[in-house]
Amino acid sequence: MYSKNAHRAYTSASTYKLFVAASIYARINAGTLSRSVTRSSGFQQMILHSRNEFAEHYLGTYGYGRVNNFVAKQNWYKHPFGTGRAARTTAATLVSVLRKLDQQKYPFNQSSSRQQLLSLMSRQVYRSGIPKGAATATKGSRVADKVGWLWSYNNDAGIVTLPNGQRYALVIMTHGHGQHGFSGFPRIAGLLKISRQSCTVKRQRSKLMRFIKELLSNQVICSWVNSANLMYFD
Repeated sequence: MYSKNAHRAYTSASTYKLFVAASIYARINAGTLSRSVTRSSGFQQMILHSRNEFAEHYLGTYGYGRVNNFVAKQNWYKHPFGTGRAARTTAATLVSVLRKLDQQKYPFNQSSSRQQLLSLMSRQVYRSGIPKGAATATKGSRVADKVGWLWSYNNDAGIVTLPNGQRYALVIMTHGHGQHGFSGFPRIAGLLKISRQSCTVKRQRSKLMRFIKELLSNQVICSWVNSANLMYFD
């Protein structure tokens, strides 16, 4: 594992929608919400195109407090939502969400829930960050990710599957340096442009971790990247 400020909270932008999805799947598990909600256009567009309407309506009707309580019980960052401020989270929390999703653990313990969310994340349309960087670094890599952008914040949280089947979670949260809209995502991709030389899983791990660590030690890049967390799944 490699991390930088992984437990420090920053503006999440639309990565918070993973918490909305997790809350919904948990309620489906408990039998208090119909699975038909996840088949709605609003739910799917929340992931595919990062639309806000469904997520904002869900938080407004179900309540910030209930979702915060659910998130806290998962040992994730306890107060992502608050009145009058943007949602916040940590890179460590987002990696934990991705790990539970990858390993089919609660609240993604139902196979249909896990498969649906991974499918949506694999098909989401904003792919100039981790997906592009991973594919450049290792041809044939596949990525299921959720992006977020707000003001000068560009964040990306994804599960990368290498051609040999090895998987890892990577979260990069950035801000500032004149970025706006999606302009930071190509720079996120740049953090993954490591050697394309084929290598063993062990060498691939050490190479990626060393590369990212060296990049983040650069003063300019370090001031742009708020937080980063990389975890390989065994």
